[in-house]
Amino acid sequence: MKKLIVIAALLASSVVVNAQEIKNLELKRQGDWMSVKMDLDMTGALPGANETVIITPELRHGRYAQALKPVGVYSRNQWYYYQRSGQSASGTDEFAFRKSQVPGVLNYAAMVPYRTWMDGSKLYLVRDSKGCCGGQKEERAENYLAYFQDDTVIDTVYIDRTVVVEKEGRTRSLGGRAFVDFPLSSTTIDVGYHANFAELAQLRASIDSVRSVPGASIKKITIKGYASPEGPYDNNVRLAQDRTQAIKGYVASLYDIPADKFEVETEPENWEGLRSFVDASALPHRAEILEIIDGDRLPDDKEWMIKSRYPADWNVLLRDCLPFLRRTDYRIDYEINN
Repeated sequence: MKKLIVIAALLASSVVVNAQEIKNLELKRQGDWMSVKMDLDMTGALPGANETVIITPELRHGRYAQALKPVGVYSRNQWYYYQRSGQSASGTDEFAFRKSQVPGVLNYAAMVPYRTWMDGSKLYLVRDSKGCCGGQKEERAENYLAYFQDDTVIDTVYIDRTVVVEKEGRTRSLGGRAFVDFPLSSTTIDVGYHANFAELAQLRASIDSVRSVPGASIKKITIKGYASPEGPYDNNVRLAQDRTQAIKGYVASLYDIPADKFEVETEPENWEGLRSFVDASALPHRAEILEIIDGDRLPDDKEWMIKSRYPADWNVLLRDCLPFLRRTDYRIDYEINN
């Protein structure tokens, strides 16, 4: 049976949901990342015999949703079952506890890439119960917890990931960011793949907004593509170049813009973005990973050291960070006549 409980809440207030209490709730944007912290009373999440309880916080706004790191609480038999299988009940990296060792209050902290739809989003707590050998025991119960509205003023103000920069005389520049996703090792744009339709629509909207300005003429479109620090460096050089050229070709196919108006740049591995995520994270080996990133080793050596020394942390980065380091930044320089 699915149950929806609606309770309004304020930051730093207390919310009671299904005998679980949330205190010190904090949702905070940190540049390109969204940080979620709260104190979760675990007494309402204890499993029965041969049962596992999984609690997954989710940010939601309309048709958009972003799951955060789940919390798994295991009965004795379930704990040994999943330990032997080498898996987690949630199927992903989680905060895992045996029932006899679960803390009374969990200091929960997670971080996900920031998206503009998160402004005004709602935080839900989704609860799953799994029975013997991983089978589903009951349907999910969704509990609405709190509103979130980001009013933070930052140095660069993005509105739908687009920002107007450089206002000087008749010259303007409109910049933005798109997260166009490609299948593994592919360099061909698939508009229907993942969220590409919306991301490409955002890119087109930026160009259309310039073209709609009376007297505006486009002088240059700069497209810079980034790959993530995953896999061999030489291969990432190729992927960054070919994928950026694919996005340039996509834009050129839609608009009558001369080829010499385009400028293409690439960043084969986005180590700066990785460092930003790790620095703001609560990873167990955060300091050690930062030391590796800041070192003078070759990129492939850095990746190997992080993966081999801190595999659990690397799995978190694979899920929550690296996919969002593969991005395309663009800037449209134009001039206003008359």
